[in-house]
Amino acid sequence: MFLGTFQAMMRCLAWSLCCVLLWLVAGCSGPSKDRQSTIRIVSSLPLTGSSRTQSETMVKGIQMALEDAHFRAGRFRIEYLSWDDASAQAGTWDPAKEKENASRAASDLDTMVYLGTYNSGAAKIAIPILNQVGLVMVSPANTYSGLTKPDTGEVGEPDLYYPRGFRNYCRVVPADDLQGQAAAWWAQSLGIKKVYILDDKELYGRGIARVFELGCKQRGLQVLGHEGIDSKAPDYRAVVNKIRETGAELVYFGGITQNGSGKLVKDLRAGGCEALFMAPDANKEDAFLESAGPDANGCLVTLGGLPPESMNEKAQAWYRRYRERFGSEPEAYSIYSYEATQVVLQAIEKAGIKDREAIRTAIFATKDYEGLLGTWSFDKNGDTTLTAMSGYEVVDGKFVFSAGLQPDQPAANLKVVGVRQAQAKDTANAWQILAEQLLAGIANGSLIAIIALGYTLVYGLVELINFAHGDVFMMGALAALTGVSLVGGSGFLGAALVLVGAMGFAALLNRAIDYLAYQRLRGKPRLVPLITAIGTSFVLMNLGGYWKGWAPIYFPDLLGAYDVNVFGADSAVHFRLSQLIVILVAIPLLAGLYAFINYTRLGKAMRATAQNPQAAQLMGINVNATIAAAFWMGGALAGAAGFLYGFYNHEVRFDLGFRQGLNAFTAAVLGGIGDVRGAVLGGLIIGIVEALTAYYWAQAVAPAVVFGVLICIIIVRPSGLLGSSLPEKV
Repeated sequence: MFLGTFQAMMRCLAWSLCCVLLWLVAGCSGPSKDRQSTIRIVSSLPLTGSSRTQSETMVKGIQMALEDAHFRAGRFRIEYLSWDDASAQAGTWDPAKEKENASRAASDLDTMVYLGTYNSGAAKIAIPILNQVGLVMVSPANTYSGLTKPDTGEVGEPDLYYPRGFRNYCRVVPADDLQGQAAAWWAQSLGIKKVYILDDKELYGRGIARVFELGCKQRGLQVLGHEGIDSKAPDYRAVVNKIRETGAELVYFGGITQNGSGKLVKDLRAGGCEALFMAPDANKEDAFLESAGPDANGCLVTLGGLPPESMNEKAQAWYRRYRERFGSEPEAYSIYSYEATQVVLQAIEKAGIKDREAIRTAIFATKDYEGLLGTWSFDKNGDTTLTAMSGYEVVDGKFVFSAGLQPDQPAANLKVVGVRQAQAKDTANAWQILAEQLLAGIANGSLIAIIALGYTLVYGLVELINFAHGDVFMMGALAALTGVSLVGGSGFLGAALVLVGAMGFAALLNRAIDYLAYQRLRGKPRLVPLITAIGTSFVLMNLGGYWKGWAPIYFPDLLGAYDVNVFGADSAVHFRLSQLIVILVAIPLLAGLYAFINYTRLGKAMRATAQNPQAAQLMGINVNATIAAAFWMGGALAGAAGFLYGFYNHEVRFDLGFRQGLNAFTAAVLGGIGDVRGAVLGGLIIGIVEALTAYYWAQAVAPAVVFGVLICIIIVRPSGLLGSSLPEKV
């Protein structure tokens, strides 16, 4: 009986397995026919951070092209996926995200075309990954010449991007070797004789700045200097001082908006530099106008191609349709995204087969394509044959077409609306220059010191390195911006109200973080609250981005015309009233905290808790309330620093907490973490070292010099300059 039952069970199991196998086969064979008639196109663009607006309009251009084709290419149905290659932490494109996107596309057998990237540095990562599997990549925005053209970039370029020996990358926008030369021609045509060049040290920015420099030298323009900048620096005043001393007539910035172009413009104007400002195509976006504020007027930007109103009938019709469809103006690369997608769809139809190699070959075979941009082809390198270039000027807060740029022609006699006075070379002597840098360093150092006090207060009580403190400062700055918009912020009373409001907001936020994230972790291993602090930092950074946006935001100038040189308009030493106010506000805050800690009952309770919390509790001190008070005070100081930062630098952004927080933490360690006087001293040292390094060496190396000073001091004084070695608490 048992044997019969067992056999019946085995027969039943066998029938079940057969049914499952038949279901799997049917399931696999059914959809496979449908998949053979479906082709997937993906795009990889920075949809997080300050490039978001530009990228969203590019996605809209892609969608318009697909809608016009009814999501069909010949017999194939087209699927489209829009991927983000940026992260909130980076604030712009992220190498790890781009690598992830490219690898994901490479492994997806339905993906036949990769549209992107926006940033040339991102393309450098994606091209080799896609080349390994023969997946074609079409870019509507990359302009770095070294991606495609030999002898225009670094050693080994472009072959190092194509490990299998064939090209799988092409672009519909003219490359930087054309744009950089066009910018030099425009400068010469405007009568410029002396230029100073800056770049953001990224692939795109460094490359186009180098081409511009070469073009200037070929045309007889004097290049007074060329250096990279630190894109996360809070200000560029030392660089501006250096430029002003040279008497440059034009400042050229090779880089993207997200790497400081708007801030650079504001500092140039605030520092008394009247030179023209010129930047490449990546800055022709609303994010640049928002970041630079009113100082954007008169800025010049170059761009491949011509404006829609100067193009053919099809381009003008597309331009009208875009505005009707989305109710807004297209950004610079929207039309290129549309064109790239149309070329891809045509190539898929011509290939007639779902095969990466066939589609790649069909795209590279594009010849005499009659599109929105005109009639053009892809050359053997994958570059467009289009060479038209445009120059734009910012007039009344908008980009206005200024001139068609013709670098193959002799220099013309061109004019711009925002003509500035001739830039005269400063006559300051060495001591005056040194004094100017020291004063600027003290102003910056005062800001750093205020933030550093928040670190040192909390660490002194609970030995927690509160990495979220920098982002509390950032949120205070955003709150101050909100306050300025609510009360106007004009005049002493308005500014004072905004300052108090920012302090209150940040104090409440800091105490809430303590209550929700840290209070329950006291007494736990130190690594636990440290990781919590890092996580809280990321949460606040993202909240800041969603609150005020991912692009740098202009902070209104509260002083306006009153922000004069305190030493007089004719003085060779430039020290503005805003810098003096930062110092004058910082002094009572710092002195008041020192007096509070040393001479009040609560301050003494804090010192007792810092020395021995168990003994303090036995003496009747409410330790939790004392620690909470430290978080209230640290938050208030962070809010004050946030207001002063916006007031002083005229810009706030969602990611400024990381860099300023790192500087403040370094100041606390340098001076002796846990010591109020040490935090102040450390902040001043960092501010002065950064200012002197930026002027006398290069602004880009200032962070490295600061950390070098920190290492040297810690080797000699492990507890910091004013710190004292305390026995381990048990």
